[in-house]
This record gives sequence, structure tokens and C-alpha cells, in this order.
Amino acid sequence: MAETDMFMTKNKQQALRENAVHWCIVMDSGQVSSAEKKAFADWIIKDPAHMREYNLVHALWAEAAMFGGTLDPASDVITLFPQEVGGRTESAAVRHRSGRLSRLGHLAAAVLIALFLGLGAITLVGGDPLEWALGPGVEHFSTRKGESRLVSLSDGSVVELNTQSEIEVRYGSHAREIRLLRGEAYFDVAKDPQRPFLVNADQTRVQAVGTEFNVRLRDTDIAVTVIEGRVLVRQFTSKAGKASPSLEESLGRNEQAILNKEETGNPLSMLKTASVAPERFISWRQKRLLFEAAPLIEVVADFNRYNSMELILNDRSLDDLSISGVFDPRDPETFARTLEAMAPVEVLVFGRSKILIKAL
Repeated sequence: MAETDMFMTKNKQQALRENAVHWCIVMDSGQVSSAEKKAFADWIIKDPAHMREYNLVHALWAEAAMFGGTLDPASDVITLFPQEVGGRTESAAVRHRSGRLSRLGHLAAAVLIALFLGLGAITLVGGDPLEWALGPGVEHFSTRKGESRLVSLSDGSVVELNTQSEIEVRYGSHAREIRLLRGEAYFDVAKDPQRPFLVNADQTRVQAVGTEFNVRLRDTDIAVTVIEGRVLVRQFTSKAGKASPSLEESLGRNEQAILNKEETGNPLSMLKTASVAPERFISWRQKRLLFEAAPLIEVVADFNRYNSMELILNDRSLDDLSISGVFDPRDPETFARTLEAMAPVEVLVFGRSKILIKAL
């Protein structure tokens, strides 16, 4: 390729990336006008490359917002992108009205600067290096209600997804990273000391080299259960727009950590660890639900993850009813009838859509 052609290609890629950064700033502000929404839609559908570049920059932005550490390159961003950071960022910086600068200056800017300067890897909080490759590289896997899925990864690691679960996989030369976006997953990790295996769930990170463990992400908590080997669990909190590890716990075989959440959905600075029988927490892999003195409200929630036929409790007094046993997650009616025979409840079945459990 001629030198002139290479220069033109490079300039075109640079312009594309600058546009993607522009739209990340605009769309993440929370104050998008109708005209901006239309302009963004027009830009996205104009060329498939626009969507790819936007997704890349947005992913970097999101990851930096979680693990961006103490980097604070706001002035560098203004220097690099004065046309972008002008009026929008100034108002956000002074009033924190839209949060643009707090996210970009304190967190995402570090990654965006690395991207624009051509850096292949940066070190994030806690000293864990993550390499973000430009272009394709993120794989996405998910399951619908009632489904499970076995995913074989390129390094020999295996991930098993439970019902209504979703992960993103990004492998680099320094780290193997999984994002658990929702649901539950079991990880059988191939050993590779040079590339730690990282699982990010909300603001929690699990790090392993070669081990087997289960991660469950719910609205109320995050549970990490180790079957073999050891993992390091880190919980991150944000203060003044910066993410830093607030808790760190090493877990071994048959140990579990549970991180509770506030109503806002952010993990508390609180972590419980215990020795457990892991088969109770991975029974879903054998298409069974195993409960030991579990409150009925949690049992109902578990069944509803698997079925379109919904279990409904009509009385809060039933919430804490203790349930023990092994059940087929695909058969909520049998569970309800068993409960009716053993507890002071009445069961009403409405076709194939609802099962009402009433207190007597």
C-alpha cells in the first residue's frame, strides 16, 4: 500500500474513533435532545463500522467506570479533544449536572487516552493488567428461560450457563476476562499463570488461575462458591468518581463468599464467608434445585427463573416458610402440590400461566 493511502486510511480510522467518542459522551450524559438522538441514529445506520467502533469505545468506557482506579487525566482529555470536551464537559465539571466529566475525567478518559495513543494495554486498579484489543474480540453468550448452555473457550476453559444468564468473553495476552451480566455461571478454568482468569459481576471481581467455581448474580447479592482450587474475590466501591477495592478475600475449596447489596443495587462494604457443601449451589448443573432450610420466597424466585408458569405467593406470612428438599426446576406444579400436602397452604392453578399459593 502506498504511503499516501496508508495515511488516508489512518486518518479515516482516527476520525471514526473520534466520532465514536463524541457519541459516547453525548449518549452517556442523560440529557440527550431529540435532535441528538436522530443524529446518533443516522450515524449508526450509515455504516456497520460505526456501530462496531461505538460498541468498542462504549465497552471501554463501561469497564473503566468500574475499574478505572485513581487515574485522573481530565486535563489530558481536554488537551487531546478540546472540540469534544468544550462546553459539555465544562458545565458537567462545575455542576456535576450530567456526570460527563466525572466519568470521563476520572475513569474512562484513562482508557480512551490509551486507545487514542495506541497503547495496547493499561494497568487498572489492584495491579491487574487488562489488554483491550481493537476490533473484534468480544464474544457474547446467553441463555433464555429454562435453558442451560455449555461454552468451550479457546484456552480449554469451560463455562456452563444457568437459565436466563449472560456473559461476555474477552481474551488478551495478559488476562482472560469474563463479564457476568446476569444470572449464574459455573467456571472450570484451564491453568495459565501468565493470564489470570477474571470474572467481573457488578462491582465484584473474582480472580483465578486454574480452578472450578460458581458465580451467581442476583438483585440482592452476589455469591461465589469454590469447588476446587482457590480464587481471590475483590469488591469495588466508588468514591468521588473513582473505583477502588474495598474488600478482598481468598477462598478455597468448599468455601463461599456472599456480597450483599443495598436497594440501589450497589454492593455494600460487607462480605460473608462460610464453609459450604458446594453440591447445594451447583445442583442446577444436574437439572435439580436443592434447598436446605431456604425461605419460600427464595425458592419461588428460583422456580420462576426456569418456567413461564409463574409461582405466586399471596401472603407475606409465607415468605419465610422453611423449605428443604430436591426438586425438578421444570415442574413447579409438583413442587406446589408437595408444599400443599405438607404446609398450611392452598394451591390454585390457573391454566399454564400461574400457580397461586395461598396461606390458610
